[in-house]
Amino acid sequence: MRGILSLAVAVALGLFLAPAAHAGGPTSVLIVSPESEQTAARYHSDADYSTLLVLLGEPNQGQKERPPSLDAAMRSRQITVTWMVHDMDPWRLDRVFTSDDATTVWIHTAAGLPHTFNGYWHRAQRPAELRALLTKLEVMGPVVEHAATGVAPQEWTTPPGGPGEATAPAAEGAREEGSGRTGLSASADPTATGWWWALPGLTIGAALALLIRPWATRLPAAVTASWRSHEDGPRQELRDVAGGADDLAGEAGRDGRAEPGRRAGGA
Repeated sequence: MRGILSLAVAVALGLFLAPAAHAGGPTSVLIVSPESEQTAARYHSDADYSTLLVLLGEPNQGQKERPPSLDAAMRSRQITVTWMVHDMDPWRLDRVFTSDDATTVWIHTAAGLPHTFNGYWHRAQRPAELRALLTKLEVMGPVVEHAATGVAPQEWTTPPGGPGEATAPAAEGAREEGSGRTGLSASADPTATGWWWALPGLTIGAALALLIRPWATRLPAAVTASWRSHEDGPRQELRDVAGGADDLAGEAGRDGRAEPGRRAGGA
């Protein structure tokens, strides 16, 4: 009974204290240089994370079609930057073309993943700082022989299900946040990625159940006595009946033994 009571308290407190499940925001970023076979990663609490996000610019800014002046840059090194939600689901993909011109860095940003890879072409506003950060992240090393090249962005396509520019929730959220908190908005299906936010509440509920258990198990004396009386009562009555039968048998025996004596005396 104590175990059932403790479990009930833990579940109740867990459901009460668990925060509402929600999609949350991006948590990490993966930077890959296929040609130099180098990778780097940063968590959202790292300063490089925020700096990289600012240097790559706002999503959904620029032009859909690839500019003709970008043809030469397409043959340059490509850096792939993938932004993750809860370290699992990609929501934004930046493909950075450093080009041979140190003053120019082209970026293709798709912020509607995984619904669509449609994106916008735009130039980096601070190319020198972006190059310096990529060098700091150690993804600008020498090209490795026979290394794979990056995957070029696809042409703009209309996603199935409706005409026009279908915009994923991630892109909408990032655009609403603005430059101050770009990318820190909700960007995934809450039913797919938000369920585990209930775990902290369940943990707290279990801990509180352990603390409350000593008091919860001290039931009132009246309740305990009443519960025991239902179990011990019938057995007490059986013992009384058995004792009464023994007494009757004893008296009958004594009467039987005394009767012959009285008869003998009478005779």
